[in-house]
Amino acid sequence: MIFLKLSIQRCSWLLLALLICSSALAQAPTQVRYASLYRALEPGLTIAKFDRLLAHQRIVSKQNKVSPSQIEVRILAASGVIVVKVGPDGSVNFPMTPALLAENPIVESNQPKGSLSLSATMETKLGQSKVVAYSDIYESAMQAQQAIAALGPAMAGRKVRSIEFEFDHPEARAELVDSKVDELLIADKQGLVVLRIDAALAQRKAQVTFSSLPIAARPHID
Repeated sequence: MIFLKLSIQRCSWLLLALLICSSALAQAPTQVRYASLYRALEPGLTIAKFDRLLAHQRIVSKQNKVSPSQIEVRILAASGVIVVKVGPDGSVNFPMTPALLAENPIVESNQPKGSLSLSATMETKLGQSKVVAYSDIYESAMQAQQAIAALGPAMAGRKVRSIEFEFDHPEARAELVDSKVDELLIADKQGLVVLRIDAALAQRKAQVTFSSLPIAARPHID
């Protein structure tokens, strides 16, 4: 049975990293049935029901010398081979359809048995502006909390405490301003800026100004 494992990278990302396939793919050399991967990734369908959230799928090798660009994944469907493209950072868009689930074709990879890990990370959607209403960030956090509740007993008691914004450089800044607060938040060495979740900031119509556009945002729970 595929199990759902909560992965919190650096003990601070929510990463509902539904680190699923390290177990699924470890049970077969280079092939696994579609249903195994579908069931493991199924929580992502719950996340996708919320308009401010997305489930970011990634597939990576546990072997340091293997880059995502070297990984090949194919679904051997009756209608033809479906190639699952793997992005430079391991991002994938694994098709999740009732038709494929009913067919349950073989999914094969060019990588050795047990060497791949597939994950679906809960993230919040980003806009294209460097100035963001804090209320939008707060609403994303509230939706993340609802998604956690919808994922069942395994997530019971978990609370969203902040949103972590990732930047592609460590010099990033975020300024949080309202009638009572003026805070400058500085990214850590990993390019992460942590923004706390506070209903009062949303009520006071606070704004957040980023020095550059973040490349990802992830709820952090404890």
